[in-house]
Amino acid sequence: MLLFSISVQLNSSPQFRLHASLPELALGVVRFVFGGLSSLNKDFVRRARASLTAVVLVCVSALSGFCAVVSIVGSSFSCSFGGLISTLGLRSLCVGLFYGFYCVFCQRWVLDFPIVQRSPFFSYKMGLLSAVRQALKLSVASYMFSALFVLLLPDQHRSSVAGQYFSEQFIFYVGNFAVFLSWELILYLHKVLHTKRFVFAPSKGSAAVETNPSESLLAALEDSQPRSLLQYLAYLDLYMVCGSNIEPWRRAAFFEETGETYKRVVAACLRPLEQFTSNLAEGLTSSKINKLSHQLSSPNEYFHSSEILESFSDFQITWTL
Repeated sequence: MLLFSISVQLNSSPQFRLHASLPELALGVVRFVFGGLSSLNKDFVRRARASLTAVVLVCVSALSGFCAVVSIVGSSFSCSFGGLISTLGLRSLCVGLFYGFYCVFCQRWVLDFPIVQRSPFFSYKMGLLSAVRQALKLSVASYMFSALFVLLLPDQHRSSVAGQYFSEQFIFYVGNFAVFLSWELILYLHKVLHTKRFVFAPSKGSAAVETNPSESLLAALEDSQPRSLLQYLAYLDLYMVCGSNIEPWRRAAFFEETGETYKRVVAACLRPLEQFTSNLAEGLTSSKINKLSHQLSSPNEYFHSSEILESFSDFQITWTL
């Protein structure tokens, strides 16, 4: 579970990320071998890195499922160690692979920043019931998926007593559900902790409160890496300051006498909006190049092209502004 939590940490991102396909990865490897790192563009490197982290998540999920399920229910199966690994170990590995692919294809690692901020304990408590429901659904689906592999196993690894066989299957499902619940709670815990509001302000009583209380927030907005978690937290803090009257002293600092702070705030707010309109215009322009192919395709396929989808990757910031 610790390895699974680390892999979730590596994949957690506040935006949707496009992954490179297998032909693109193969072509990129060929270009890297013959042309070096300079032959690879930044877009391919970014999508290849996203694909690599997704592969790591799937592999770690398979390893986590193998270790967790076997350690929980292994003592209840009456068979040798080799038979235990070949039967229960294979099904546990399939359970982990099932959950890993589910997280990748359903984008479970994308962070949604809640506008209504609650305490971490209360937010985590609110997600317990949904985690139990999700674990029940996934455990049933993974049980059926892994049960298909039982048909491929030799007969000597199965229990000859019907009552014992059904008892082992029930125990396997209970352990399967416990592992899925643990995974869901880990995912939800990461979301709660990563999307908690961080206050970019000096501590009250310090000299910076009187001189320039907005400098740390503006520095995070202007100097943070684009599409990073720090940038999303900075815009969330800006939204909370401007949208509520909880910290009036911070909002009043935006309207200081020189007006320089207000100009920097406006520039920081316009930057993602201008980038969004620019990316959307480029996506629409590139999608109109092959008009004949779009006429033969459905409207859903047209609007779900990679260029247009990538334009909405920073939509959380755009919606906040």
